[in-house]
Amino acid sequence: MKHVRICADANGGSYIAEGSWPLKKGNFTPPSPSGYSVTDTLCATGVLMMHHPAGYRDEWHCAPAPVLGTVLTGAVRIQTSDGDSRVLSPGDQFAAADLTGKGHKMEGVDGTAYDLMLVVLAARPDTPFGGGVK
Repeated sequence: MKHVRICADANGGSYIAEGSWPLKKGNFTPPSPSGYSVTDTLCATGVLMMHHPAGYRDEWHCAPAPVLGTVLTGAVRIQTSDGDSRVLSPGDQFAAADLTGKGHKMEGVDGTAYDLMLVVLAARPDTPFGGGVK
């Protein structure tokens, strides 16, 4: 299962890495039938929803905590300090692990509004799916 990681590098910059959630045979909801896959459980401290109005543009910032995000509505462009960017659409996932350095910025594609769901992780998202310092 694919996702995008926003990572910090050793020089205070940021970069985007493509990642994949490791999956295993599911058994999370017995007695549901088999045939689905799951990741390992990630510990979280909270969940919040964010609405960004049309025309909103972030300034450069680091993630305030390790965050797993899912785009709910709209399309959002994530840019890192190395000049790379990705456009994410509803259902796309990203992990923000750039806790230090210049960080990243986000904006709605073509100035449109977008909504995110953010899961604040209890630990930096390095171990289960990568994203540490380059």
